[in-house]
Amino acid sequence: MKKLTIANCLFLITLLFSCGTDPVELPRGAYEEGVLIVNEGAFGANDGEIFHFDKASGEMESAIFEKVNNRPFAGLIQNMHIFGDYAYLVANTGKVEIVRASDFTGMGAVDGALVNSRSLVTAEGKLFISDWGAYDENYQNPDSFIAVVNDPKGGAIANTIPVSSRPEGLTYFGGRVLAACQSEGQLLVIDPETETVERTVQVTGTPFSFFDYGDKLYLYATDAANVYLHEIAPADFEIADSQVFPVANSMYNGSFTLTESGEIFVISNQESEDVVVKLSIGSGTVSDADFYSGNHFYGLGYDEATDMLYIGEHAGWQGNGSVLRVNSAGELIDQMPAGRGPSGFYFP
Repeated sequence: MKKLTIANCLFLITLLFSCGTDPVELPRGAYEEGVLIVNEGAFGANDGEIFHFDKASGEMESAIFEKVNNRPFAGLIQNMHIFGDYAYLVANTGKVEIVRASDFTGMGAVDGALVNSRSLVTAEGKLFISDWGAYDENYQNPDSFIAVVNDPKGGAIANTIPVSSRPEGLTYFGGRVLAACQSEGQLLVIDPETETVERTVQVTGTPFSFFDYGDKLYLYATDAANVYLHEIAPADFEIADSQVFPVANSMYNGSFTLTESGEIFVISNQESEDVVVKLSIGSGTVSDADFYSGNHFYGLGYDEATDMLYIGEHAGWQGNGSVLRVNSAGELIDQMPAGRGPSGFYFP
């Protein structure tokens, strides 16, 4: 048997401490960089998927959910949200899949009676999921609800909160879950602990979703003639101020994107073409009424790192769509193949 000498001991101690203090370079997940593209999928086909675009190589990787998990997503993806380590894929076909955001490995799902799920937020260790509920004979949704799941990694629906018709975007703000309900033009304030609606605030226009800018929370809403940005007061959740932009026929699904400098790009569906319009929060005006025009525009995203606008184009729902990249001068840089109905973009 070999004996440990003093030199050997000192070497082992040095090695032990060096291993404990030196930074360990962990491998990055495949999808922690680049652009994640939400492809909604076609009605009836339920072929929604997530694509990944590598900005460095210019390569587009298709169907990463199916590739990683060895099964198709099998739904129409309404939204994707990333909270912490998890990405939540919300399908308006009544399902929520949860994956690890870094590599898209499936981590769980929501079990229960979701019908027409729209959006999702995490609050107080729970998931809150907006759902339109079933359609009645008049194509209305009188039984809309917010589903509550007691684990951010999914599982059974523990409770449903009845709300006004067609809840869409959700956010967590000031210790409360806020919901934008389309049909009655309402902002709902929900206590996440008691899981009850505390307050209802009437708003102008059809509200869609929330966004933060300049330490303020805004609610994005539209009608046939205007786009509205409603600033929400943190003390009582009332509308503190509203900016009104004369943009007709803005995209019905509320698709817009925000830059760090306070510019908002929206889609105006005009008679012969679709037009991307640029708004300014700072000036409260339309800064460019015709930034870029084309056909079949469906989604928007803005990449601050490259100062580029991404436009999803659905090709008239005749097969797969594409993604257009437009620079800050409104010039087309390139056009790339995508899936069915590219509707959203996420820049990790």
